[in-house]
Amino acid sequence: MAKIVIIGNSAAGFSCCDTLLKNSQDAQITVISREGYPAYKRNLLIDYLAGDIKEDGLFLCAPDFYEKNKIEFLRNSKVARVDTKKQSVVLKDNNKMEPTLHLRRGGFSGRNTQAAFEPAPLRLRSINYDYLVIATGRKMELPDLPGKTKEGIFTVCDLEDIKKIKERLTFYSEVCITGEAKLCLRLCEAISRKDKDIKIVSKPRPDSFIPAEKREWIDNFELTEFIGESAELKAFKLNNGKAIGASLVLFAADFSPSTEFLKETEIKTIRGYLVVDDAMRTNFENIFACGSVCRKEDSLETEKSWEDAVNEGASVASGIANLLERGKNICQQTC
Repeated sequence: MAKIVIIGNSAAGFSCCDTLLKNSQDAQITVISREGYPAYKRNLLIDYLAGDIKEDGLFLCAPDFYEKNKIEFLRNSKVARVDTKKQSVVLKDNNKMEPTLHLRRGGFSGRNTQAAFEPAPLRLRSINYDYLVIATGRKMELPDLPGKTKEGIFTVCDLEDIKKIKERLTFYSEVCITGEAKLCLRLCEAISRKDKDIKIVSKPRPDSFIPAEKREWIDNFELTEFIGESAELKAFKLNNGKAIGASLVLFAADFSPSTEFLKETEIKTIRGYLVVDDAMRTNFENIFACGSVCRKEDSLETEKSWEDAVNEGASVASGIANLLERGKNICQQTC
């Protein structure tokens, strides 16, 4: 039975998995996700933030989808690297704190012993594959500004962050949004319904933005620092030296392909994007990519829609199913 590993539970990754289930019965499927949720519709996260849909309306499948279909679903898992020679994916385990017993003089008497928590050694798990599908999408990173680790600063690219933002909006009223102008406007419109004081730091300001008493667009300055008391965010500073109060900052920019785990491989990338052919195959015959993590070499600037990602995932699955069927037929003729 062929082993198929899908890295990423994105729209493309889920579409690939779902299509494989429908087209190939001779495959053992493993899905690796850095998140703890079943596949969901990232394109609806802002609608969820606005309150237009409920959380259960985001998900592409039931929680028991993976178990019912005998899919190995590795949630909250990070890929450390891909070994193309051994055809394996190496996972990075969480370095959890585990109790290590330190003995004082006197041996094992309760009074003379104490347990201290120390980091456990980093453990790596290796998963072999016959076919590998990379569907990790794009990530959003915070800019390297002073104070960026303070509580209250978020990106808006995954469900966990959106849930934290929703919770924080119930307690705080001063919000800063910064990043790509169109996305900033969408976030502003979603949050405006919650009667918050919103400052948008982005350029250019869209013509469709309508200033209001609690909505201001700042398009001639940039963020330079986050200010707070201890770990808590209290304000942000602009490059003109002005500090503006805020307890919540949302970043909606700096998208980049999530391919950092491929740095030590010979899988071809350009500007971080995996390079694929018309069959969504990389420069390795048994490694495919789909969704926003990849581009064709002559279409590096092309942005992909949700539908594009879904179609690419299905296309990859169909291609792998055809290869499996062809191999099965050859085996039947020669074995």
